[in-house]
Amino acid sequence: MATNSSLQHETASTQGTAASAASRAGPSTRSRRQTAATAAPPATANSTATHTGTRTAPTSPASTARPPRTPQPPGIPTGTYILSDGNSTCVKAVMGLQLMARNTQQEPMEYVTVNPNTTKISGSCGTVQSELNLTFSGGFVNIAFVKQAPSYSVNKIESRIPLSSEGMFYYAALNEKLFTTKLGNSFKCASRQTFTLERNFQILFVHMQLQAFDIVGNQFGKEEECFPDRNSKIAPIAVCLSILGLFVIVFATFLISRRKPHRGYERI
Repeated sequence: MATNSSLQHETASTQGTAASAASRAGPSTRSRRQTAATAAPPATANSTATHTGTRTAPTSPASTARPPRTPQPPGIPTGTYILSDGNSTCVKAVMGLQLMARNTQQEPMEYVTVNPNTTKISGSCGTVQSELNLTFSGGFVNIAFVKQAPSYSVNKIESRIPLSSEGMFYYAALNEKLFTTKLGNSFKCASRQTFTLERNFQILFVHMQLQAFDIVGNQFGKEEECFPDRNSKIAPIAVCLSILGLFVIVFATFLISRRKPHRGYERI
């Protein structure tokens, strides 16, 4: 099926810079994973070649010193990403994204925050599977959706980011069923959700709402909240009910004690 992507927000094109930088890297560019094929952005976007190689870390004596902590970025911007096929929308996502990776446990964590204004949207729309591709300077995030009536879900998240301290790219993928939602509804989660793509490589979602398939009028369907959001609403109610129940018990005990007759000394 032919696919076209439409960008809802103002996007600054950064693909030329990413492609030229990758071409200068040449054979020295290495993928962190050895057994999986290196993924690249879809054909609709400029792509960079990454060579898979074996990297052997030098042996060093055990050390108890902790790696220095890299300060986290001050904030994660929320972007609106819409993928369309002709006049219909097949994927809509509103979310903030941050990627966190390091090559070894001894090195500081590096943070890559996805800027919606400099991110290019592409992907594919299908009747049973659609894929949203977000490409930014030096890396990408791909999210694949699959329809299994009466619901749909995310079945794959893959990403690649550059590690400035290593001068290399870090690629990883998570093949797991996530965000299962009824067809026609949207999945919403205001809570922060972190998923491990691979050891030392994580992706963070914030203020997320997404939907694939059966999108009417480019608007989100009925919201289905994630467990952390539901739990955050249920917990205060449970506490209030517990306090109310305790008050009722104390009050009932007080009434019973007052109604109990008090007997003095009896005459013989």
